[in-house]
Amino acid sequence: MKSVGLLPWMLLEKMVNEVLHKDPESASRLAKLDGKVLRFDLKELPFQLTVSVTQQGLQLSTLNEESADCWIKTELGVLPELKDTANLTRLIKADQLDIEGDPVLAQNLVNLLRHLDIDWEAELARKIGDAPAHWLSQLWRRSRENFKASHDSRQRWLTGVITEEKKLLPARAEFELHKQQLQQLRADLEKLERRLAKGGMNA
Repeated sequence: MKSVGLLPWMLLEKMVNEVLHKDPESASRLAKLDGKVLRFDLKELPFQLTVSVTQQGLQLSTLNEESADCWIKTELGVLPELKDTANLTRLIKADQLDIEGDPVLAQNLVNLLRHLDIDWEAELARKIGDAPAHWLSQLWRRSRENFKASHDSRQRWLTGVITEEKKLLPARAEFELHKQQLQQLRADLEKLERRLAKGGMNA
C-alpha cells in the first residue's frame, strides 16, 4: 500500500553515487545509460521515482517534469527479476510488471546497482539514520517475500495443470497401438471391398 512519506532522496542519491565512483566497472555500465531517464511507479511508494543517468552517476527525483525513456510500473521485490530478459514476458503476463519504452534500460540500471558491493542497510543507516534504514530494509524484504510466495504459488498451479493434462493425454504406447489397430482395420476393409467386388464380377 502507498503509505510512505517522502524520503531524503538527496542523501540516498549521494550514497549510491559514492559507491559507484569506488567501483571501476561502474563507468562502462553508466555509459550504457548516459542521458537516459527512467521512471518507476512502485506499489510501495506514494510517488513516482525518476532516475536520470549521466556518466557522473544517478540523479533521483520525485518530480515528473521531463519525459522518460522507460517507464516501469511494478513492486520493489520484482526489480531484481528485471536483470534477465527471459523474465519480462512472464512478469508482464502475471500482471506484476508494466513497461513502456525500452526495457533494456531497466535491465541495465538493475545490473548497474546489482553489481555494487555494498551493505545497503548499514550505508543507509549511516546516511539517513537507523530507523529509516531499518524501515526501508523491512519494506524491501517484505516485497521480496511477497514476490517469491506469489511466484511459488503460480509454479505449483502450473505444475498441477501440466500433471492433469498428462493424465488426460494418451500414453505414447497407447497411441501407437491405436494407430496400428486403425491401420489394420483399414487393410481389412480394403480386402473385404476387393472380395465383394470380385464376387460381383463373377456373378
